[in-house]
Amino acid sequence: GQNAASFNLQGFQALQISGAAQNANLPILGKLPPPFPFTPLPSPVKSALTAFVQGNRDALQFFAQGAQHEQSRYPLDFNQGQQLQLPHLPKIKSGTQVAEMAAILDAEDKQGKQAADDVLLTLALARSLNAEPMLISQMVRVASVAIAAASLEQVMNRTTLPPESLSELSKAFQSMENYDAQGEGFNRSLIGEKVTVMAAFKQAGVQELAAFAAQDATDEQRQRMVQLLKQPGGLKEEQDYLETTFGQFLAARKEDFPGRLTDAAVVQQRTAEAKSGVLLLNNSWLTGYTNVVSLEARCLANLHLAMTAVALEQFRAAHNQYPANLSELTPNYLNAVPSYPFDGRPLRYRKQNAGYLLYSIGPDLKDDGGKRMTARGGDMVFTVVTPPPQ
Repeated sequence: GQNAASFNLQGFQALQISGAAQNANLPILGKLPPPFPFTPLPSPVKSALTAFVQGNRDALQFFAQGAQHEQSRYPLDFNQGQQLQLPHLPKIKSGTQVAEMAAILDAEDKQGKQAADDVLLTLALARSLNAEPMLISQMVRVASVAIAAASLEQVMNRTTLPPESLSELSKAFQSMENYDAQGEGFNRSLIGEKVTVMAAFKQAGVQELAAFAAQDATDEQRQRMVQLLKQPGGLKEEQDYLETTFGQFLAARKEDFPGRLTDAAVVQQRTAEAKSGVLLLNNSWLTGYTNVVSLEARCLANLHLAMTAVALEQFRAAHNQYPANLSELTPNYLNAVPSYPFDGRPLRYRKQNAGYLLYSIGPDLKDDGGKRMTARGGDMVFTVVTPPPQ
């Protein structure tokens, strides 16, 4: 009764999303992209969204029950090692998207408290993966946090949130920010990956190791790997190198951002050395860890944007306007102005007409003036164009 995952699993079973991908008027899970946060929903889109969300109210109710619990553990047998299946992960992504769609609809209907609760559900589904010691699980968690921040932007452009909802949102985003700032989720996942890989070295045969680590390799590369592993000491050399690399990686992660970005350099250097030294197992496995810190930084940036947006709304509720600069939010609404994880500088903020533009530089480390990020670069942006009346 204290396990959020137990309720979430019931929610996954209650999801009604089959056929959604073919719906021409449905955003996010349908054929349409998310609506612009500052534009009203066209009538056909709102009708499709209303029917879809209504069909998923039972699932959302189960997620709301799960959100009441801080601890979560999905029923996984980690003794399966690299053969472990994680069927709950795509369901979590679907669940967060359904909650996002509910938040947009409730905000469009000016149901501020319910819309805020929908955002909290999205964040709670992300939180249910906090302790799961798998890298892919933490990647899904990070993606869910991004959906929560996007949901909040949709909501704040469509409706006014009551003070108690703003307080709950502030606490929830702050709690997740504390967790990610310490790096605990990814630390756990990296240790879990290490345990799984080292167990594979002891339990699997040469052919199995080569087949698993070289899934995307050519037959020639796989045969080369087999021959190297069969050489005297070949397997131990791979094992020792991987264990040393994990130790260096975890040691480098003790730094705060932006210093933690050096983690990626550690892995990239060790991966390059493994490749040049024909340690092909290490080259294959370590390549998957090079983006860990960048993903973590993006997660923190989304949390910083969301926390600050909530504080800005609390300030507006008290003063009937947004502040001239972010320093006015401290100490009543924020302990300190959050910074870019990528360079350690404070978030950028400027008032625009009745609203504001808030942004963090993205992974390309360039200040693009608040141009929203695409696959080619840009900044991580949170904007309110025309705030709803108080």
